[in-house]
Amino acid sequence: MKICSTALTSCSVVQDSHAISVELVDDKGADVRLELPFEQARTIAETLPALLARALQANGGGTSSRLVLTLDRWTVEQSNDGTGLLLTLTSDGGHEMCFDLPAEACRGLALVLGSG
Repeated sequence: MKICSTALTSCSVVQDSHAISVELVDDKGADVRLELPFEQARTIAETLPALLARALQANGGGTSSRLVLTLDRWTVEQSNDGTGLLLTLTSDGGHEMCFDLPAEACRGLALVLGSG
């Protein structure tokens, strides 16, 4: 099925947090609702940054083109298993991503940040 969307109208969490809903208006003006189980939505979210970079590169941006967001705030906390850190980065638009940093990555990041 191919949906040509002209507008994203809303996104929400449904089914006791086991799925998300994306509501669109298609090119004919009809309302379309796409409901994705959590794991499928997660896979799409993890894939989109690379796809957006490829689209920017294909549109003449060059091989180093990528979507860049401005960092507004960040938090660091201990990971659930206690072996690393959870680094949460939030853009000025409120977009948030959390990374689980193993201890070795923490040490490497500390070296890079400490030298600059």
